[in-house]
Formats: sequence, C-alpha cells, structure tokens
Amino acid sequence: MQKKIIMAQLPKITGFCEISNGKLFINNHNVFESNSNIFDKIIAEIINNFKVVHPRFGKMDRLAQLGYTCIEILLQNVDITKYKSDEIALLLSNNSSSLDTDLRFQKSIESIPSPALFVYTLPNIVLAEVCIKNKIKGENIFFISENFNIDLMLVQINELFNNTSTKACIGGWIEIFEENYKGFVFMVEKEFNNNNIDFTKDNIIEIFKK
Repeated sequence: MQKKIIMAQLPKITGFCEISNGKLFINNHNVFESNSNIFDKIIAEIINNFKVVHPRFGKMDRLAQLGYTCIEILLQNVDITKYKSDEIALLLSNNSSSLDTDLRFQKSIESIPSPALFVYTLPNIVLAEVCIKNKIKGENIFFISENFNIDLMLVQINELFNNTSTKACIGGWIEIFEENYKGFVFMVEKEFNNNNIDFTKDNIIEIFKK
C-alpha cells in the first residue's frame, strides 16, 4: 500500500501595489497617472483620489508618505480585519535609508533645526506610522540593501510564518531620494485562496519589475 504524499502548499501573494514614475498600479492594473513629475504633487493627487487619510500626513517626511500611501491603498484591496493585531507583520526595505530626509534636516541646521524633520531621520518611522494607524502589533523591521533583496524577504517572511504567530505579512521596497522614487508593497498570507499567486522568488521578481 502506497503512502499518500501531501505536499505543503505555499503562502500566497494576495495583493500588491506600486507607485513609481507618476503612476499607481494595483495588482498590475494602472489605475492612476499624473501629469506631474514632481513627487510632492503626485503623492498629493494620489491621496486625494484614493481617500488616503492620516491626521499628520503633511508632517511626515517623503519616505513615510510614500510607504504609508502604498500600504494604505494595498489595504483598501485586501482584508486584514480577520487577523489579530499580533498576527500581522511588516517588513520593508530600501537603498538610501532616510538620506532624503537627513539632507533636508542638515540643511535646516544652517538656520533653525527642524524637530519635525529630525523625527524622520530613521527609516523605520514609516513602519511606526503604518502600525499605529492600522493597530498592527506583529513583527516589523526595515532592511537597508543596495537592491531589493528578494531572497532575504522570502527567508524572513517564511521564518515568521513558521516560527511565530504571523499569518499575514506586508513586504516591500520603499525608496526615495530627491525625485527618484519607487514604492512597491505586497501582502502575503499563510491561509489563502488557491486562486492567488504563489509566494515564490520568480513571482515577486515578475510583479516587481512590471
């Protein structure tokens, strides 16, 4: 009598969002395009069109604005209310850390240092803004790497699924320096619908490069 082999099923990517080059993509669909090439104007148009709300949005630095907007729009399209607050994790990364804000703060020192800018001279503040707004109490970390390290993201998220109470994780790349920016975030869920995308390196590469 042959034993029946049950293959472990992969977690699924249940949604993704990207803001880059004046465009907004949700699950590969181009849903918005700005006529401007200035980040501040583009992000203002997006939050107005997609009803992204935060009482301190105007006080955030541009890294936090980009990350917060990407994730809030992602969460308009996936459901996290079925999870407990400590079952949701958040893992982001970028290349230049908070350098965009660091330079702005350095410039402000020449006159009167800006406490509002100083608050954002750590890249993980974007995690705090998202977690406070959405009452997320799970694991969260911000990695710095030259490029989007998909292998690291895969290992870390699977480690959370296998060894913690995490059932859903938002991962992504949130990079901005001057007028060069790209925000890309995705939701991975441990309990899933088989119609969703397998959480594999090849699939992340495919949706990240589009």
